[in-house]
Amino acid sequence: MEIDQSLDLKREHPFDKAVLYTATALFALTIVLTSVQVLVRLLSIQSLGFVYLTQPLARITLIIGTYLGTAVALRNNEHISIQFLLQRLMRWNPKVGLTVRFLGNLIVIAFLAIATWAMYRGTVEAWTTSLGGAGFVMSGQVYLLMGVGIAIALIYAVIDLIKMVRSARSGQTLHAGLVEEASNDE
Repeated sequence: MEIDQSLDLKREHPFDKAVLYTATALFALTIVLTSVQVLVRLLSIQSLGFVYLTQPLARITLIIGTYLGTAVALRNNEHISIQFLLQRLMRWNPKVGLTVRFLGNLIVIAFLAIATWAMYRGTVEAWTTSLGGAGFVMSGQVYLLMGVGIAIALIYAVIDLIKMVRSARSGQTLHAGLVEEASNDE
């Protein structure tokens, strides 16, 4: 079984590219901010006016980038799932395997829907609450951007569920790679 570490998209839609490139840019910015923070501490250059912001901004950027990265992973089916169990179930009884996968997707969608609602509530309630270390960034703004990442992940999860249902109705083998991987393990 081989693990795909690429970030190649299945289909190249502008929205998917925007999510991927934004997540990549946020992770790159996190690395730059963290590197600057290490240099500031190593060289004791605390007198520059903006360098004290590198630590809180790196933290905020990492948090937001992680949620967008989650959406990218969900879109590309690179998220954590119980592949071992699904492969065995698909080999033993494909209908049981698809049922378990369907129920798993429903649980993911329910979780993401609740998390999206929680981020909305957090955004509204903390819109004017200042974050420590970076006073110009409000907690509500961070919650909003986290919620955007979760909402995008929710959209991708719903699309995946719709594809699964359509494939099951048409009698096609759903995610042939899952079945191929299961047969290669023998």
